[in-house]
Amino acid sequence: MKNRFVQIALSLALLGLLIQIVLVAPSQIRDAGTKASLLPAPDVEEAITPKKNPPASGEVDQSMSGMHMIETQEGQKEWELWSDKAIGMKGKEEFELQNVKTVFFSESGVTFTVTGNKGHVLSKTKDMRIEGDVVTRSSNGYVFRTESMEYQSQTRLLSALNKVEMIGPKDVQGHALHLTGVGMKASLASSTVEILSDVKAQKGIDGGRNALIRSQRSLFSGKDRTARFLGDVVLDMDAMRITGPEASFVYDSKKDVVRTVEFNGGARVSDAEKWATSQNLKVDFESNKFIFRGNPRVVQNNDELRGEEIVFLDGGKQVEVKRARATVDDKRLKAPEKKQ
Repeated sequence: MKNRFVQIALSLALLGLLIQIVLVAPSQIRDAGTKASLLPAPDVEEAITPKKNPPASGEVDQSMSGMHMIETQEGQKEWELWSDKAIGMKGKEEFELQNVKTVFFSESGVTFTVTGNKGHVLSKTKDMRIEGDVVTRSSNGYVFRTESMEYQSQTRLLSALNKVEMIGPKDVQGHALHLTGVGMKASLASSTVEILSDVKAQKGIDGGRNALIRSQRSLFSGKDRTARFLGDVVLDMDAMRITGPEASFVYDSKKDVVRTVEFNGGARVSDAEKWATSQNLKVDFESNKFIFRGNPRVVQNNDELRGEEIVFLDGGKQVEVKRARATVDDKRLKAPEKKQ
């Protein structure tokens, strides 16, 4: 009897297990599949491809703050550089610089100091590029502003191809040369700076007057304040215009002022009443005198005056001639007709 009850209990348990497997389990499986279909599918590419690190962190070979470098050439200091931060890249012989200041040394002792927002220096060739609000200062007081500046160590040449703004040193009267142009070259070998094209300049002179200059090129010395203008030079001053192939502004170091401008290779001076030509012309700003030499001639009202030397005094209001030869208009030599 007891065994019969045990058999009945086991049969009921087995029956319950069968009901659970056949009826309940498939429903749970279907519910799980439905929930899975409603969940967002993972990004396949993200699941397969791991995320990459920023390239800069993997490419940086070395980084340093407060960088200071000195480069020499044949035993002489070539340049000295300061930078707030320098970054060296793997596989590149180059440093990227932030807030750069470099002093370049010429053979004559003249220096050019170049500053900019950023730069690049090649560790092998020692060539350099500085960019962003670049200012170049010569040791004799000239200031040049450009967007960028490049340095070639082999030729010892600083160069810029973009727009140039230049301010010269002030004289004792507070006047400075203001100039704009396109492109510049500063040679450490010759201690000179050349503005390459489209030169326009203004210079204050004695008596509150202004000299306006245009030329194709201009050349400045790093040793003194002599300035040369080359190619189709035009100088407008007061009511006069002077033209010629070349003009030089000569600085008087004793008086700390520009003393003269000299035209060579041919000059022409004109105002409302007359014009004059000669091979050479010297304008003395202090005495307001124009001195013509080399086959000089003056033409006024169809009268022509020649001589060994012609001098305009008081800015051209008076004319002085040495060994004069004059040609007068025939109409002015005719005797007046007698009245009947």
